[in-house]
Amino acid sequence: MDLSICIVSYNCRDLLAACLRTIEATAGDLSCEVIVTDNASGDGTVQMLAEDFPHVQVIANGGNAGFAGGTNQAMARATGDVLLMLNPDTEVRPGALTALVEFVRSQPDLGAVGPRLIGPDGELQLSCHAFPTVGRALIAQLGLHRLGARSRWLGAYDMTWSDHAQTMRADWLSGAAMAIPRNAWEAVGPLDEHYFMYFEDVDWCYRAARAGYRCWYLPEAEVVHYEGASWADMQVERVLAAHRANFRFFRKNRGRAIEICVRALVAGGTLLRGIFWTLAWPFGCRVCSPLNRPAMHLAVLREALAGRAPGPQTKT
Repeated sequence: MDLSICIVSYNCRDLLAACLRTIEATAGDLSCEVIVTDNASGDGTVQMLAEDFPHVQVIANGGNAGFAGGTNQAMARATGDVLLMLNPDTEVRPGALTALVEFVRSQPDLGAVGPRLIGPDGELQLSCHAFPTVGRALIAQLGLHRLGARSRWLGAYDMTWSDHAQTMRADWLSGAAMAIPRNAWEAVGPLDEHYFMYFEDVDWCYRAARAGYRCWYLPEAEVVHYEGASWADMQVERVLAAHRANFRFFRKNRGRAIEICVRALVAGGTLLRGIFWTLAWPFGCRVCSPLNRPAMHLAVLREALAGRAPGPQTKT
């Protein structure tokens, strides 16, 4: 088997169906299997799969095991030489799957390779990054990454200084679409299920790097990504989940002292932004996004000051 495509789905039936149709249309001569883990969707996803895609292997969970748990379940069943994590809110462009498999086969020390991700409007989504550090956390909290996007220092985390039309090395890749050779997956191990949402990909690539594997970004493989479909109506929850995962990454991989430092940076940056929006609110400086509301900043501040290391999480 050339390729196993592992998808974790949660309440995005129609997008998943569109994704599966693009896989069928673009697989070409590859021998390919698709495994979908459904995390107890309430929108008829499992029934749709049985009726419209009977060839797809389905793991129907009774609860939400999260992205990491669902991916690990699918990977454990996969038989392909190349394992592809793929979000259900994606559409695979022609030639992408073949390009990813061929690149994996050409790189003996490869940990993972990621395609170019674009939004439905064709806009580039930043999908290759440098590993998080305290310095990069400080840059983000001060907003300097926006002011110096073309700088190798200020734009390091999102690699905005680089040409995203060129193949290049990266520290970590977005788990929305990431191809991994079987030998690397078996050597590095499964995703850390303590991350319920976000940073599973960062953590896995970090472990891969420590084991001597390299990650690459391959723009000739292109995937459309309708970002955040499963959590589209849960913006506040998404932000808090991302911060919890960020803090966990630092504690796990850099130690408690570094985690506390990062929490302090996030708390300070959030406090300053919260004060600004609180003062601006009465004067009509309202921005539609709930992310700019004072209550959002207060929630993030509380999370940063909580001081606890997030453990295993569940979601119903």
